[in-house]
Amino acid sequence: MNGLTSSAPSQSAIRLTVSGFLLMLVQSTLLLMSPALGDDAGTVIWTLTPLAISVFVAALIGIPEPAEGHWRQRHGR
Repeated sequence: MNGLTSSAPSQSAIRLTVSGFLLMLVQSTLLLMSPALGDDAGTVIWTLTPLAISVFVAALIGIPEPAEGHWRQRHGR
């Protein structure tokens, strides 16, 4: 997978970035809706933040894709 910093980013990198930003948006919305930050909201925020950051970093770096013909090899022939 080509990351976002490459000249031609792959479609999955763009999807990972968008989903990461959506997770951050959900987190911000939950913060804005709560008058005071309770334990439950803190748990949701601390769960979503590392997930959103890791998705964004994975999209920037790019996840290696398997080789084209790795599944075409027949065993025993």
